[in-house]
Amino acid sequence: MGLYDRPYYRDSSEPINVGFDRQSIVALIIIANVAIFFVDAFTPKMPGGTQWLSYWMGIRSQQPWHLWSYLTHGFAHSSIMTATGVWHLISNMFSLFMLGKLVEDRLGSKEFLRFYLVAILVSGIGFTFFRFLFGIQFGYLVGASGAVSAVIALLIFYYPQTTLMLFGVIPMPAWLLGVLMLVQNLMIALNPESPTAWDAHLIGFAFGAAYFRWHETLSKFIMTPFGSNPFRRKPKLRVHSAWSEEEDLIEKADLILQKIAEQGEASLTKKERQVLQKYSEQVRKQRQ
Repeated sequence: MGLYDRPYYRDSSEPINVGFDRQSIVALIIIANVAIFFVDAFTPKMPGGTQWLSYWMGIRSQQPWHLWSYLTHGFAHSSIMTATGVWHLISNMFSLFMLGKLVEDRLGSKEFLRFYLVAILVSGIGFTFFRFLFGIQFGYLVGASGAVSAVIALLIFYYPQTTLMLFGVIPMPAWLLGVLMLVQNLMIALNPESPTAWDAHLIGFAFGAAYFRWHETLSKFIMTPFGSNPFRRKPKLRVHSAWSEEEDLIEKADLILQKIAEQGEASLTKKERQVLQKYSEQVRKQRQ
């Protein structure tokens, strides 16, 4: 990837181009959701019109101690046998397909996966706590909406002027889509009988905003449950090579360039400027 191919060198007014490779986390998440959706259709029917698989993957108010459901609910959707089942899946996966890859490119695949999984947990736990706190009966919760809302929020904060196509037809800046999402969910909240999990959407959106604001802090926190083992014995010997040092310099320069894009060049420390200078010299030598 060249310097000017990186996300923070994009013209923020450019429309988003969707493209996947075989290692795309977004593509794997979509495949997992679609597979579970169709497998669910062949499982036994449960009370309330749901199928067995989605019933046990979902968050249910009657069994809040089923801790696995706070993660698994994000990969299940309304049954294909219900009137809204297909639309529930399509709306979430289409949004993730259109917008998720740009966020994955910005964060990197591993960090995006951590972000997405924690967004599922936060929206599910937050939804349950919110409903319990205000005494709202909600039955059970399934769907990737909370995590998808977090992804959309992060994209909006990273690229507020990027042109998005609402319903694939209406062009609008990303920040306006964010406003419309918030207004829509607040309007749904006015209807206490609505089956839509508007509070999970808002909690997911808030998590995306918090991640944008405190990215480094949250990343370090997320690394423990979904990353390296902090108690693993560290190797005493470290092998150095010209190639590993070059990769390390490129990675550091990449982070610094991203910081410039977000906070401006004035935010750089003296050490960061030295790293950037060293990287520039390396690039010039390679071109000679």
